[in-house]
Amino acid sequence: MFTNRVDEYTAFATALRVHGERIRAGSTALGHPARRNVLSFYGIGGIGKTELSRRLESWARGELPDPGDWSGNVPPEGPLHSVRIDFHGSRVVNAVDIVLRLRAAVAARGRRFPAFDLGLAAWWSLARPGTALPDLSAGGFDVRGQITDTLNETLSDAGASFGLGPLTVRTGIRIVEAVRENRLRNRTLRRCEPLVHIMNQAQQDPSDYVAATLAGLLSWDLENLAADKRPVVVAFADAAEYVQGDDRAQERLFNRIVHLTPGVLWVVTSRNRLDWDAPHLNQLLPATGPQTWPGLRLETQEDPRQHLVGKLSDTDVEQYLRAASGTAGNPELAPEVIARIRSGAHGLPLYLSLSLSIARAGQGDPLTAAAFGGPLPELATRVFANLPERERELARAASLVPRFDEDLINQATDGLIGDTHRFCRRTLVTRDDHPLFPYRLHDAVRAAIAHESVDEPGAWAPDDRTAMARRLVETLGRRSKSLLGDSNRRLDVLELAAGLCADHDLVAPWLADALTDLPGFARTAERLPPAAPDSWMGQVSGMFEAWRHGRAGLRRVACLEEFLEGPLRADVRALAQLRLAYLHRTRSAFGPSLQLLKGLLAETPESQFLRYQVARALQSKGDFAELHQHLSDYPLVDPTTALRIKSDLAYLRGLLDESVVGPVTRAAYLREEGKHQLALDNDATVLWRRTLVGRSTPDECDALLSEADRYGETLTMRTALAAKLICLAGDISAAQDVIAQSDGVIRTASGLRGWREWTSRTVFGLRQGDRAYLDQLHETWLSRNTPWSLNSHVVDRFFVFAGYPARYGPVQVIPTEDPDTADQRWHVTITSLLEDPQRQSGGPNGYMA
Repeated sequence: MFTNRVDEYTAFATALRVHGERIRAGSTALGHPARRNVLSFYGIGGIGKTELSRRLESWARGELPDPGDWSGNVPPEGPLHSVRIDFHGSRVVNAVDIVLRLRAAVAARGRRFPAFDLGLAAWWSLARPGTALPDLSAGGFDVRGQITDTLNETLSDAGASFGLGPLTVRTGIRIVEAVRENRLRNRTLRRCEPLVHIMNQAQQDPSDYVAATLAGLLSWDLENLAADKRPVVVAFADAAEYVQGDDRAQERLFNRIVHLTPGVLWVVTSRNRLDWDAPHLNQLLPATGPQTWPGLRLETQEDPRQHLVGKLSDTDVEQYLRAASGTAGNPELAPEVIARIRSGAHGLPLYLSLSLSIARAGQGDPLTAAAFGGPLPELATRVFANLPERERELARAASLVPRFDEDLINQATDGLIGDTHRFCRRTLVTRDDHPLFPYRLHDAVRAAIAHESVDEPGAWAPDDRTAMARRLVETLGRRSKSLLGDSNRRLDVLELAAGLCADHDLVAPWLADALTDLPGFARTAERLPPAAPDSWMGQVSGMFEAWRHGRAGLRRVACLEEFLEGPLRADVRALAQLRLAYLHRTRSAFGPSLQLLKGLLAETPESQFLRYQVARALQSKGDFAELHQHLSDYPLVDPTTALRIKSDLAYLRGLLDESVVGPVTRAAYLREEGKHQLALDNDATVLWRRTLVGRSTPDECDALLSEADRYGETLTMRTALAAKLICLAGDISAAQDVIAQSDGVIRTASGLRGWREWTSRTVFGLRQGDRAYLDQLHETWLSRNTPWSLNSHVVDRFFVFAGYPARYGPVQVIPTEDPDTADQRWHVTITSLLEDPQRQSGGPNGYMA
C-alpha cells in the first residue's frame, strides 16, 4: 500500500526527463563546473521517505504493478539503469562498493569501461591484496569477467595475464607501471590524464578517498561512448542522515562520488537537507558552493532540486485507509476506526502501517475504535502486545541493534528458528540487501521499544536490556571467530558489538583483541562509535583515533601519546601502550619501545607474550647483557619463542646453520595455531638465512613471494625479492629485473630501502665487480643515519667485506666469545656465498674481497 505523494513523483519524473535531455545534449560532462544531478527528498523520521524512494525506483524501471495516482506520466523510453545504496544503520560510506554498483549497473555487452576497470583493478590490488573482486553479475551479465577481459586486452603488451582469482600487490604494480609508462594497447586510454593521476594516488595510498575518485574514471568512460549509447543511470541513496556526521569525514566520500558522476541522477532521501551549496564547507568537503550545486539552493525552483517531504494530508490518510480496508489481509475498517487512526496519525505513514498491524492481529474479532488513535510509542506497545510472546522477546532483542539476521537474535534469545523466521516476515521488520545482516527495525519503532513502560506486562527493565545486550555481544563474539578468514564481514560483526558496548557500557576484552587483529587500523577506526572518556568502548575508540584523519608517522605517535596522558582503564591503557611500543619499534626508536614494554611486563610479569616482546626489544637494541639477565629473570616457557631468540643470537654471531632452527620451529607452531601471516614472517626469515649460505633457489624465493603477495605483506615480499637477487646476482639481466620489481614494491608501500635491499645489492655489486656501484650504494646507506640493529649489523659485515670501514662498533653477543670471532665467521660465510661456482660474473675481477 502507498498513498499519493504526487508532488514528489512529479518532481522525480521532471528531473528524470531533464536529466535524460542533458545526457543526450552532452551537458553532463566532468568538465562542466556546475552539477545539476541531485534530487533530494528530506523530512522527519517515519514520514515514508524509504518507501517513496523504493516506489520511485520501481516506477522508473516500469515495474510498478499499480501506479495509482502516478499514472499521469510514463517512464522514459529506452533502458534505464538504477542503483540502490542504503545507509541505514551505517557509520561509513563504502566508497568502493558504491562505484562497483555503478559499474555493474551500466554493464552491457559491447559496452566497455577500460579506464574505470584499470583504475579499479589497480586500487583493489593494492588496497585489498589477495582478495578476488566480488561477483558483479548484473541481469545475468558477468561484469567481473568483462573487467578481467579488459585487463588482459589492454595490458597484453605489458606481459600481464589476469584471471578471475585474487588480485595481488604485484597485479597492482604491473597495472600502475603499464599506465605510467604508457604501455597500453588502447589509444584512447593513453589520453586519459585522470587515469595516470589515479594510478599515482593508488600506489602511494590506496585510501577510500581514492576509491571514491574512481567514480570519475567511470564518468570519463561514459563520456567516450557515442551519445546515443550513453545510458540513463539513477542512483537512489537512502537514509543519508546516517553518514552526515559533524566532522563530515564520511560525507566527503559521498560528496566526492556524486560530484564526479554528473551523468548519474542521484535521488537522495534523508532526514537532513544537503547543504553542499554552502561555501564555508570547502575545508570539509571536496566540492561545495552555490556555483557547484545550484540545484541545492533552497530558493531554486527548477528540478532536480531539494524537496521537504511533508506529512500526509487527512485526505491522503483516509484514501489510504479506505483502500486498505478489507484487502491484503486487512479486516474491514469501520468509519469510526478510520477517523481514530486519522486523528492519531498526524500524517505519518509509519503510524498507518502499525495501525493496520494491530487491526490484522484482531483475528476476526470486532474492531473497536478505542483500540486506535493513541500516540506512536503507545501504538508500538500495542503492536508488541498483539505479537506472540516469543516474538515480543525477539523484537525487543532486535531493537538493541541497528541491523540483525535470524541467527543473531535467535541464538542470543535461545529461541526457536520457526519463531524467528516468522518474526522477520512481520511488517514492522524491514529487509534490504546487506550481505550479513539484512533485517532492521525502523528507528521510530526502536525508540518506542526503548521507552516502553516497565508497567506493561513482559516489558524489559534497563537491567534486562543490558543483559540481552551482553548476550548479543557474546553471540557476535562467536560469529567473529567463525569469520577469521573474511576481514570485511568480520568488521561488520565487530561494528555491531562495539555499538552494543557503547550503548550499554559493556566491557568485552575479546572485542578489543579482535579489533586490533584486523588488518587496516584506519578502516576499523571509521566503523567504531565516537570516542568518549567515560566508557570502556569510548576509550577503545579513542585509541583508534590515532589512525583516523590520515594520521601517520610522528602524528600518529603524538596522538597516541596524548591519548595516554588522560585517565584510562588499565586494560585500554595497556593496549594503547603496546600499540605505541610497536610504532616506536617500526621507527627504530628502540629505547622508547623497550621502556613501554618493560612497564607492561612489570604489571603482568607472568605474561609469556610480554616476556617475549621485551626479549625481542632488547635484542633489537643490542643490549645483550640485559637480554641474558632478562631471560634468566623471566624464562620463556614456550619453547618456540626461546628457540627463536637463541637462533637470532646465533645469526648475529655468524652461526647461520643454527640460526634457521628457531624460525623453522616457530613457523610450524604458528601455522598449527592458525596464525598464517605470523608464520609467513618466520618463513621469510628462514629463506633469507638459507640464502646467505647458498641453500635456496629462485623457485623457493618465488614461492614465498607469491604467498606474501596473496596476503599483501610487502615487507615479506621485499625479503623474497632480496633473496632472489642474491640467487641471481651473477646474471646481470635477471638481477636488474628483480631490482626493478623490488623498487616497485617499495614505491607501492611508500617506503625506503632497508636492510634487505642494502645486503642483496651489495652482493650484486660484489658479483659484478662494480666498484662505482658499490661506492654509491655505501654512500647512500651512510646518509640514512640507520641506527644499529641485528639486520643493519649484518649489512655492515657485507660492506666491511667489500673494503669499507665498519660503521658500528664490536658487538659482544655472549660474554665468552670475542666479537672478532663472529666477524670472522661472517667473512667466511660471505666468501663462500660469492664463490658460488654457478655465478656469472659481470666484471673482470669476479668479486672484491
